[in-house]
Amino acid sequence: MEDFKILISRWEQILQKLENNNGKVHPIEIGKKATIQEIEAKEKELGYHLPSSYKYILHNLGKSLSFYYSFSEDTMIPSEFTEIFSGEINWNIDFLQNLNMLANELMEDGEDYGRSLRGKLEFSQVGNGDIYAFDMSVESDEKPVIYWDHEEDTVTYVADSFIDYLFRITELGCIGSEKWQLEYFLSDTGLNTTSPASVKWKHWFESFSETTLDDVKNNMEQLIAYVVYRKKLDEETIDFLQKFNRNELFGFLIEELHKKEAFNDQKIICEIIGRVLGIYAETWVRSLWETKQNNMDTRLRSYLTSMCISKDKGLSLVINFLEQESNKKITGYEALSHLGDFHSRDVISWMENHVKFPVTEGWDDLFVRSNFSWDDLERWTSLEEKHEVTVIHALEMYVHEKVAKNKFTHVISDLPTKSEFIDFLVQFRAKQVIKKRIIPIENVIQNIKIFY
Repeated sequence: MEDFKILISRWEQILQKLENNNGKVHPIEIGKKATIQEIEAKEKELGYHLPSSYKYILHNLGKSLSFYYSFSEDTMIPSEFTEIFSGEINWNIDFLQNLNMLANELMEDGEDYGRSLRGKLEFSQVGNGDIYAFDMSVESDEKPVIYWDHEEDTVTYVADSFIDYLFRITELGCIGSEKWQLEYFLSDTGLNTTSPASVKWKHWFESFSETTLDDVKNNMEQLIAYVVYRKKLDEETIDFLQKFNRNELFGFLIEELHKKEAFNDQKIICEIIGRVLGIYAETWVRSLWETKQNNMDTRLRSYLTSMCISKDKGLSLVINFLEQESNKKITGYEALSHLGDFHSRDVISWMENHVKFPVTEGWDDLFVRSNFSWDDLERWTSLEEKHEVTVIHALEMYVHEKVAKNKFTHVISDLPTKSEFIDFLVQFRAKQVIKKRIIPIENVIQNIKIFY
């Protein structure tokens, strides 16, 4: 029986395909072959006769095996298979576990949780804590492979035997071991490799290739699909999008926006509209404010307003909305989600009468996003405690983002000389009595050079 040679060949092909398409690959690692004596000793230790195909693999291939892959972020997996992002197979004779003991431990409190583990023999554990096991209660030389979900305490039938499991999972590209990656292909008889979903997945897997910007840059629909899939819009992609007819681009984006239900898909489409079309979409964005029955998330409407309507008029619309909807009890995160994209010092002026503790729940972030100036720092540190603390955490965040070269971090206007800034910070630190406020200021002083 040379089945394992066929499997190894297929596994190598799968990993090579992923590697050729910039996937992350951990190559096949095979342990030494298990001797008959080792297998018998393990059976005695566990109190079970191991399934025949499993023993054959241990003895003729290796007592352990593992490999793993994950798709690159530029591999556009079909939307109906969104949970599939990786693949793996692993086993190790040393990790075999009679689950009767675990079942007893789990049931000590008199509850039924864990009862389904009785009569099971674990041969592999999933990263999320779930278990692959053999159902040892079946009276035959081969034992079915089952999956135990530790959150639901449920058992799912996967395959008739170990060798059957290996062939079925391999036929599906060795897709990831978590149940939610397998569920597309599960039936009452385990993994079904001939179902419509399986056929579609296998066809895609055999023919897929990493999608690059060069592949789609000249096709408007494909380019938008590429951006929506990756949830990323960079300057190079914007340049290509701006080459298309604006009217056609806008019409297609609106159609796509209405098709999408997921917030993140809608968000990236709105980002395309805002960053690529800008003022061209002003009339449509204004209509979102006039039509009360539109279904757009108000946070996305605020983002579009910041990008497509003049700052003063747009900011007025959003602030009026916030104050009316929240009855002036506006949270920091709420303010950040609606006002953060304006990057306007006018927002800081508005914040002055609305900021509240805890300031680390959005207010400090909004202060940074609103392009604060030296005048803002001086003014806020002379106001109430909540304003001072906002500045402390905003400066700490600014330093962190500068070090990380965050794209949002601005150049602070009208800064004094470095020595004057240090003197200001030293005096500001001296006013503080709480250590968790002193430490951030000290960190800013130590990193003063990044401001200049």
